[in-house]
Amino acid sequence: MAESPVVALPPTRTLSTGQREIAYCELGDPHGTPVIAAHGSPGSRYQLLPLHDAALAAGVRLIAPDRPGVGATSPSRDRGFDTGGDDAVALLDALGVEQAAALGFSGGAGYSLALALAHPDRIDRVVLACGMIPGAPRSALDDRIPVVSTLYLVARFAPRLATVMLEGRGPFARTRAANVDAWPAADRAIMADPELQARIAPDAAEGMRQGARAAVDDLRRYSTGIALGDIRQEVRLVHGDADGNVPIGVARWARTQLSNAHLRELEEQGHYFAATRPETIIEAVLGE
Repeated sequence: MAESPVVALPPTRTLSTGQREIAYCELGDPHGTPVIAAHGSPGSRYQLLPLHDAALAAGVRLIAPDRPGVGATSPSRDRGFDTGGDDAVALLDALGVEQAAALGFSGGAGYSLALALAHPDRIDRVVLACGMIPGAPRSALDDRIPVVSTLYLVARFAPRLATVMLEGRGPFARTRAANVDAWPAADRAIMADPELQARIAPDAAEGMRQGARAAVDDLRRYSTGIALGDIRQEVRLVHGDADGNVPIGVARWARTQLSNAHLRELEEQGHYFAATRPETIIEAVLGE
C-alpha cells in the first residue's frame, strides 16, 4: 500500500490578547498583498494550504487565523457574525497591517462580510469563495444536497444533535460516505484523490480539535441576514455552478443584494474547487 503524501505545515503562531489566544499561520509571500482569511465551517487555519503556491507566485500574503473556539484559538463570547472580527483586527494590528482584503470560504463568508461592514477603514475589498451568505432565501438553496440542508436545520433547532452529526459520532459515523453520490463530479474527484486528501486532512483534523460546536454555531447564524446593502467595498464572488453545498443561486442572489459585487461562475466546479483551482481565488484577490 502506498504511503500517504507528507504535507509540510506552516508554523503556527499565537497572539495573546490577555485572556485569550489567537492561533494563526501565514502562507504565500510574507511581503505581499495582505489578505485576512475566514475559514469555512468546519475548518481551520490550514484550509488555506492549497493556495500557498499560487499566492507565493502572485505576491499575496495570506493571514489565516483560527476563529474563536476552533483549532488552537480560545473560545469567545458569542457575538454573532462579529465573533472573530475583534480577533481579525487585533491580528492585523499586531502584524502592522493597516489595510487588507478579506477572504471568506464557505461558512466563513459571513464573517468576512461582517468584518468589512464593521471595519471599512481596515478592509478594502472582499473575496468570497463558494461563500454562504447570511439570510439567503430558501429559493436560492433549492439545489443544495439534502443532507447539508438537514444539518443546517438541525443546527438551528437542536445544536447538540448537530454537533454529534458533524463530529460523525454514533449512527452518523458514515453519513458523509453514504452521501458521496450526491456531490458533484468535481467534488467526488477531489474526495477520491489521495494527494489532495492528504493536503486537506490537516485542516479537517485541526478544525475538530475542540469539537464541532463552534462550526454548528456558524451554521445557526446563517438563518439571519446582515445589512448586505451597507457594505461599500467591492465584493468578488467566485463560485462553482455545480456546488451542492452552497448552490450557485446563493451567489447570484448575493450579487443583487450587495452594492458593488461581481460574480465569477466556474463551469462544472463544485464546493472544493480551491483544491484544484487556487489561482482563481488569487486572481480575484488581485482584481484580475
